[in-house]
Amino acid sequence: MIDISEMTVLIVDDMPNMITTIRSMMKVLKYGKTFLSAASGAEAWRILKKEPLDMAILDYHMPGMSGAELLSRIREDRDLRDLPVVMVTAQANREFVAEAAESEIDAYILKPATVKVLGDKILTVIENANNPSPMVFHLKEAKRFEENGDIDAAIEEAELAVDANPTSSRPPRELGYYYFKKGDLKEAEKWLLKAARMNSLDVFAFHYLGELYLNVNDIESASQYFEKAMSINPRHVTRAIYFGTTLLERKMLQEAVQVFEKALNVSGNDLKLREEIAGLCIEKGAKEYGAKLLESMLRTESKRTDLLFLLGVTLEELGQNSKALAYLTRAEKDDRKNHDIKIHLARVYLALGKTIRAEKPLREILEVNPKNKEALRLLKQCV
Repeated sequence: MIDISEMTVLIVDDMPNMITTIRSMMKVLKYGKTFLSAASGAEAWRILKKEPLDMAILDYHMPGMSGAELLSRIREDRDLRDLPVVMVTAQANREFVAEAAESEIDAYILKPATVKVLGDKILTVIENANNPSPMVFHLKEAKRFEENGDIDAAIEEAELAVDANPTSSRPPRELGYYYFKKGDLKEAEKWLLKAARMNSLDVFAFHYLGELYLNVNDIESASQYFEKAMSINPRHVTRAIYFGTTLLERKMLQEAVQVFEKALNVSGNDLKLREEIAGLCIEKGAKEYGAKLLESMLRTESKRTDLLFLLGVTLEELGQNSKALAYLTRAEKDDRKNHDIKIHLARVYLALGKTIRAEKPLREILEVNPKNKEALRLLKQCV
């Protein structure tokens, strides 16, 4: 049982004045005895793993690890998942509501918070933690059984949760998930579809429907549900990346590219995501698309030698030696001491029949390392 007046509370916000304000309000309410604070999600996670806590109050939007990402970690951690969490947000938009449904936020508060709103929300959260509803009780039991490897018992508890609260989409989605883990895809589909109908923002249900249809090779349906999950909450592009990677591994390159294009559009063409997708495509056989992404990145990241080199090597592997030469030349100019770049530059020169030009980077390597086997091998072709 949590004693509301004696509890230890973690307040997380990148704005120091917000931490001070919330702590002051809590003291006015006489809620909490010990207060810890963190200015980032990463700092908060270290505290969460180290200190015994009764409740956490998190800011939703923070640089680095956001409140949403921190909450996901909490809910995935066996020791922390039942910690009461209140989220503070500037606006309860569609993305936030979806996040709340998936990560099981106990309550949220809109900024600017008032003493009354904060007090009412925290009182409700602690009462619910001390006296969980039958639905919550059965879902927690289901999770416990799942972690202990008893999936049938987990299904039974999830069914009791459905009976306990027929209007919530959480029990059917959890039941669908457990049937999915059991391998009963027909029952899983039934319950996940029910959850999706009950809550059009249930990203969890959409994701596992995507997984399910992928399992039975219904790529069109899988794509539809993964795309729905992304459109609700762009943070879930990681699920689309997983889907696209699976398609690449199945040699369904065109379908994978379509998935990646949608993910990039939803994410606002995030450069980090673009680089991740490019690397995946190059590694798993969609080199043309990977090269296209790298070329687009270099329009704004023209000084990145690593991208110039990777694109040059990729184009070389595709047999596009003239284009490869342009990028490798730029990379070599930026990093004169990189022997790998010089080797690939020499290979491209040789492929283009420019043996005299190929000789120069090879001799530069051999001046430093006379025993470089690849440089010696390629140099023989220059004679």
